[in-house]
Amino acid sequence: MTYCIGACKKYKATRPAQIGRYAAGQKRCNYCEVFVDYEGICCPCCNRQLRCLPRSRKGKARYLEQVSASDLADTTTRVKV
Repeated sequence: MTYCIGACKKYKATRPAQIGRYAAGQKRCNYCEVFVDYEGICCPCCNRQLRCLPRSRKGKARYLEQVSASDLADTTTRVKV
């Protein structure tokens, strides 16, 4: 049986100002109900899989816009250098 032991509070992420949480690289644990800054694919607390993408259609569209805009900005800075 898995359960939240509170270790995820150490990795708890703050809300980014200009970009969405998923586009900023944050992941969500549905069981612990918290966004975390963590590199793995499983929650460090309850060992369940972290959500890396939004669920809703609007959220996915917004995420794709933000990611493509950041990729476009990265390629323009690479070309100028």
